[in-house]
Amino acid sequence: MYDELLAAVRARVNRYGNSGDAQDVLHPAGVRDAQALLTAARELSGGDGRTPLIDAQHAAGLLYYARHVVLSAGDDETDLDLAEPLLRPVFDHIADLADQLRALADVLTRPVRLNPQRVAVFTFAGRPLAEIDAVIAVTRHAILAAGDGTDSMPLHMNLAEAHQLRYTRTGDVADLTDAVDIARQVLAATPADDQMYGNRLTTLATFLQLRFASAATIADLDASIEAYAEALTSAGDDDEDRPMYLSNLGRARMTRYVYVSRDPADLDAAVELVRTAVARTPDGDPARDTRLHALHQAYWLCYARTGDLADLEAALRAAHEAIEATLPEHPDRPERIFNLGATHLARYERTGHSDDAAAAKDVAKRLMRAVPKDHPLYAAAHDLLDRARRSHR
Repeated sequence: MYDELLAAVRARVNRYGNSGDAQDVLHPAGVRDAQALLTAARELSGGDGRTPLIDAQHAAGLLYYARHVVLSAGDDETDLDLAEPLLRPVFDHIADLADQLRALADVLTRPVRLNPQRVAVFTFAGRPLAEIDAVIAVTRHAILAAGDGTDSMPLHMNLAEAHQLRYTRTGDVADLTDAVDIARQVLAATPADDQMYGNRLTTLATFLQLRFASAATIADLDASIEAYAEALTSAGDDDEDRPMYLSNLGRARMTRYVYVSRDPADLDAAVELVRTAVARTPDGDPARDTRLHALHQAYWLCYARTGDLADLEAALRAAHEAIEATLPEHPDRPERIFNLGATHLARYERTGHSDDAAAAKDVAKRLMRAVPKDHPLYAAAHDLLDRARRSHR
């Protein structure tokens, strides 16, 4: 994490120096990364005279100094007060530090150089933090260059998605709030008959779901359900995205049942929505495994609520089908295998069928062979095996 944070802070300062875009150093994410970098550096040690702390103080000090330069018209000297003690011990290690400070001070005398290039937002969360920061900066430049109008709406959505991506790397809810706010602005400017309307509703709802998971604000969950429902309503019966809208709404209603309402109407709606989504998802569709897993969860919750054996049987069928549809390398496959074993054990405890106890044992043993001993599912599988052995004598 230290190396990643160091690269991210340095990249932010370099982008400011190269482009003159003050927002790059003024954004709260820069201060957050600088503080995290200093904390990480203090936990490390080095014996070559150029310790991790010196490099961290150099990067963080330059960031704070750049902020001071940008904000120098005001009376607040907070950033300079932070920069000076960080940079003072660095002078003995960085010969051209004075030149670097002069270069940062001169940035405001040059025009801002935007870089309105085409931006592709990364679709996975494993990118280095510095690259994600760069995507946000470049996307913001492209928006400024494009000006107002419908052509800039995709860029705004790219920016929202980049903020959401950075949230997955850092856990900073402020990025999710930025994503929600931007998505809402874009949606307000999108006509209801626009072909992107349903997609943008879904994106907004997803951001709201994430923020609910992080901050537990019920209003976010309710707003996400409203957005998912509107997306479903706006889609025609033959819309290729309709199964996705059905599944999204069903899983959101299930989330509300589990964490907020305990209202059977939420759970009943979730079952029907997800069941319909699965029925309309063909074999081989990449989303089929996730929808089948959600259907297993929904029926499992129904069984827990009603004790109806038919719900348990439906949950077991969905669990088997979900694993059949899940690729061997899928990261959620071990958890789904465990759910299958737990569901078999539940049916054994209900009906006494020895085949279910044997299946639960087999699943537990298979899972214990498949995951490392320090994996959380290893302990869960060990417990499942013990329960199956105690129950089946």
